[in-house]
Amino acid sequence: NGTTGYEEAAALGLMAGINAAQKIKKRDAEVLERSQAYIGVLIDDLVTKGTKEPYRMFTSRVEYRIVIREDNADVRLASIGKRIGLVADDAIERVCRKERKVKRTEEVLAKMVVKKKNNDVVKMFGEDIFRQNQKVTLLKLLKRPDISYDDISKIEKTEKLGYYEKVQIEVNTKYQGYIERELSKIKKFEDLEKIRIPEDMDYTDMPGLSNEIKEKLSLIKPRSLGQASRISGVTPAAITILMVWLKK
Repeated sequence: NGTTGYEEAAALGLMAGINAAQKIKKRDAEVLERSQAYIGVLIDDLVTKGTKEPYRMFTSRVEYRIVIREDNADVRLASIGKRIGLVADDAIERVCRKERKVKRTEEVLAKMVVKKKNNDVVKMFGEDIFRQNQKVTLLKLLKRPDISYDDISKIEKTEKLGYYEKVQIEVNTKYQGYIERELSKIKKFEDLEKIRIPEDMDYTDMPGLSNEIKEKLSLIKPRSLGQASRISGVTPAAITILMVWLKK
């Protein structure tokens, strides 16, 4: 269907196998959204954009890549894997343990205030870190681009963490503003994805749509208004018409 890489083919094969099993068990198909996983982006792109040239899954294709990261893949997808029977209980427990540990550590770092007399801090950051008598917490120090979790562990005794736990705390802290902005975008995206389009929707007599758009919608059969908006050539005006039509 237009992919040219082993990883892309494996991802599609995995989802095909999952949904073959779901169908046999008379369950709904498992669909990964663009805001959940790279596989979701891969499949959505192939469905809505087609392939005039071999398709490869690049990070640049993913609009929510600040949230869809390697370090939080287990947190994002383990519960889905558990639901469809692909992730064992002990693996789920490891993910939950990691989540609890990361959250607990972040809460502790937010409360630990660095004392002004701490010579190590002064040596590392200079006196200006304490300007205007502001309270400086370890979490605030970690926001600095050149500071790692290991650095703040030298200042105060902190919990011992594994590599990916450290990475997740550092990313969550340093990019907090960007992540919150991205989550806000995802919320708007989900609102469009929630507006479902019936599988048997007939676009042929829908007034206001060009013949080209009618043809594309009939061919692709988007499952939601969000997916329809990503089809090449489908205009914002056409999406507005569809939205009005679906509310009738």
